[in-house]
Amino acid sequence: MYSYMALSMVLVISFCLACNNVNAKSETLLTEKHHFFNFENMMMDAGFDCVDIYKQPSLQHPLLKNHKIQLYPTFARNIVPTNSSYDGKTIEECPTGKVPFFNTTKKPQIEDFRPNSLNYHSVTLDTTQPTILHGGHAVIGAYDLQLQEKQYSLSGIWVENGPPSDMNSIFVGLGVNPGLYGDSKLHLTARWKAGKSGCYDNNCPGFVQVYKGKEYSLGKELSPVSKIGSIEKMVLVTIIKQDKSTGHWWLCIDLEQICLGYWPKELFSHLNSGASTVRFGGETYTPHGMDSPPMGSGRLPQEKFRNSGFMSRIEIINSEYNEIDIHPENMKINKGGNLNCYDLLYRGSEGKFNRQAFLYGGPGGKSC
Repeated sequence: MYSYMALSMVLVISFCLACNNVNAKSETLLTEKHHFFNFENMMMDAGFDCVDIYKQPSLQHPLLKNHKIQLYPTFARNIVPTNSSYDGKTIEECPTGKVPFFNTTKKPQIEDFRPNSLNYHSVTLDTTQPTILHGGHAVIGAYDLQLQEKQYSLSGIWVENGPPSDMNSIFVGLGVNPGLYGDSKLHLTARWKAGKSGCYDNNCPGFVQVYKGKEYSLGKELSPVSKIGSIEKMVLVTIIKQDKSTGHWWLCIDLEQICLGYWPKELFSHLNSGASTVRFGGETYTPHGMDSPPMGSGRLPQEKFRNSGFMSRIEIINSEYNEIDIHPENMKINKGGNLNCYDLLYRGSEGKFNRQAFLYGGPGGKSC
């Protein structure tokens, strides 16, 4: 039986990256040490309501009228914690039969994200193999960023399928979005789109929440975060995985795959059968006339691991529903625009643990 300590969302991972420069010939040493984060700063979080799991807003979607809630994925059954305390501290959770929903008066819908707009910028590492995939896994460095009201900056994993005119997509990861959360802090963030439907987190019918602990909720603020210049990094383990039995897309976090809930396959016209592309990286948006916001840590990858944003232990869920390492020959770096704003550097495996990893991000600015 897993201890409750294994359920912490944020891990402290110490990476030592020793390299003279970032290029294909430089030698890199990547050392990982896992220390579970203390819940003390993450338990009490205002802004959450507990709602009846069978009356949650998600089920109001017309495509989910007769939907039967899947309480746990077939690939993981550790949804409910074995106890409700950690080091003598009570973990805040909803009563049995209820689940937490983040309260926000801000409800950005799908019209608020248009990746083809000149106001959007992204740097990503994308799969290229011509096969159906069923998800992705990454350890994502967590950093605070200062943004203005109508901007956002995301870091995480996308699964996508469909033609450009009818693209189905789900994003899961970290986000700073003052217009959504009312602050410039880092939050656990998700977003989905299918046709004319879609939104962030639980701000429209769609995502079905099943986990009752408030420490694991969409919209949750993540604190403390990584510090620029330090080799000890705060990270979020993020997994988006399709259930082989039901076809639903599950959001799971932590090394023990604590699964918060899922996007039902009924929402999608293309993702219901799997993803054609899995992407890892960052995306920003700013209104016209404003400087582009920072991404990742706000530093370029040329500043190396101590300063740059990073993702490691990058995996995909293949056509057989197995988690496997990515391989450089099956990946493509997508970046454009001014590389002094944002960049991504990927060389494949890093260090003695042979982890797939990359550095990414940047300061943004006027010329992006």
